[in-house]
Amino acid sequence: MSKSGFVAIIGRPNSGKSTLLNAILGMELSIVTPKAQTTREKVLGILTEKEDQIVFLDTPGIHRAKEGGLNHYMVNEAKEALEAPHLIWYLVDPSSAIQHEIPVLDILEKAKSDAPVCLLINKVDLLGSKKMNEQALESFISQIHSEMDSRQIKRIDTLKISGLNKNGVRELLDQTWAQIPEGPLYYPDTEQVSDRPLRFFVAEKIRERLYYLLGEEVPYSCAVEIEKFDENAKPLRIEANIYVERDSQKGIVIGNGGKKIKEIGQTAREAIEEFLGQKIFLGLKVKVLKDWTQHSESLKRMGYNLPEQKKHLAKASSKKRNEFV
Repeated sequence: MSKSGFVAIIGRPNSGKSTLLNAILGMELSIVTPKAQTTREKVLGILTEKEDQIVFLDTPGIHRAKEGGLNHYMVNEAKEALEAPHLIWYLVDPSSAIQHEIPVLDILEKAKSDAPVCLLINKVDLLGSKKMNEQALESFISQIHSEMDSRQIKRIDTLKISGLNKNGVRELLDQTWAQIPEGPLYYPDTEQVSDRPLRFFVAEKIRERLYYLLGEEVPYSCAVEIEKFDENAKPLRIEANIYVERDSQKGIVIGNGGKKIKEIGQTAREAIEEFLGQKIFLGLKVKVLKDWTQHSESLKRMGYNLPEQKKHLAKASSKKRNEFV
């Protein structure tokens, strides 16, 4: 009998969740940048080994967020991933501190799932540097253990790994497979690596370039919408809109004489071509959607449904199904 199950990957921003998932899948599924809170939505990654399958849920970094905006949406995505996994990977950056981990521990404590937690101390390739030493790390781990125990969070193991260098990743996977129950494959196509459409990943590749090529604040105000994806065109034709919140941000994204948007377009095209394995045409436009990260309807337009919107959609979908019963 084959094994199949879900693993939720959670942690603070920049704890290395997406880097670890990419290392396991052997491809850049989730975008990774040096800036915190790059991941905005749950990204599903599928690992099939022989007749067994693990479905990973890569989540946005958990942080304290105000109600009603994009940050609220991101934290809720992480909460939803904890509803029914078979195992939870809790990633910790060793340069963090216990007070910074409290929002994650709070969510783990309140999670409805009774799935066990594997505590992963990531980025151990940095051990020995001026920023980190073994004694301080052991003290930090002890503090996390104490907090998890006091909150009755079921911990099955603590592993030191490096998602970047893949140190300890095989051991982690071996231990994870031991927690996965028997069952049929959720995704029978053994070549499938995600449930997301290509449009989603194309938009993410464009957004990734915005994080790399723009300043500290502007990328967080950007959203990407794929307007056209013509697979019949030769080369494949993609047209996308980059939305910002203010006119001043539009000027920054376009740049002096259009230099910045040209650079964004060129590097995004190269990344998309590598991902798709074919040549493409990429057209970009920059538009203003005032304060879109703060308004529920604008967030919905960008594909980010807040919790109350999801409940409404679920009720509407259920009502529609009942009409056909």
